[in-house]
Amino acid sequence: MSRKHTETVDSKLKTAWHVVSRMYNAEAALHDATITMAHFLLNVDSHEGSYASDIAPELGMESTSLSRTIQSLEGKKFIRRVADKNDRRRMKIMLTESGKVQKDLAKNTVRNFNHLLEIKIGKKRITDFFKVIDEITELADERNKLIKY
Repeated sequence: MSRKHTETVDSKLKTAWHVVSRMYNAEAALHDATITMAHFLLNVDSHEGSYASDIAPELGMESTSLSRTIQSLEGKKFIRRVADKNDRRRMKIMLTESGKVQKDLAKNTVRNFNHLLEIKIGKKRITDFFKVIDEITELADERNKLIKY
């Protein structure tokens, strides 16, 4: 029995992410931000700051996208760059007070949506989903390594 092209794991993942992404972008737009900015802010340590080179892999961003995002966040005064004390070439990303507010907004938006999912779908099914998505990620990563080498 064959399935339609929309009945594949990758198609369902992509469709779901696009819908969730549009929802988050609409919410972010209400606060003069984007989902990319919110994801970046969520990955910056609120107290110690973080290096962009540490954040990029978490977001899966290319360096040009990362630079654009950092420039946008600086332009909106959500972050500031501080030179590393030991290596002046490395820049630490620090949240400004308004950046901390934006990060909290993003965090609450994500938490509220996840809480809504738990109510609607149930904790057990969410836990099972996490296990399945982790296995899919692991398998895809293994196959990607085989392709590259």
